[in-house]
Amino acid sequence: MPFVYDVMVPEEEPQPVYTLSQQLVPEGTLVGTGQNLAVLSDGTREFHLKAPLQGLLVEWLAHSGDSVDSDVAVARIVAEGDEKRVADSMPMRIVVPC
Repeated sequence: MPFVYDVMVPEEEPQPVYTLSQQLVPEGTLVGTGQNLAVLSDGTREFHLKAPLQGLLVEWLAHSGDSVDSDVAVARIVAEGDEKRVADSMPMRIVVPC
């Protein structure tokens, strides 16, 4: 049975202010667990937002330039199987090799 999962960033202390810089996959894309979905920025550094589970990315709820907060979904994924709780998507800093 399919279920809907809203991709969100976790609540942090202190809560960084992220801005969505770029969507890396279009709506309608099958994404895998851990796949990079978007690039977020905190004004000085960039971060990847990863898919917390495998499924079909059916809708972007945030767009380029939008602020991303811990209580607002960024994207929506439809996944197959029994509904399960997965952790919010912790933004991972993009490390550029020297």
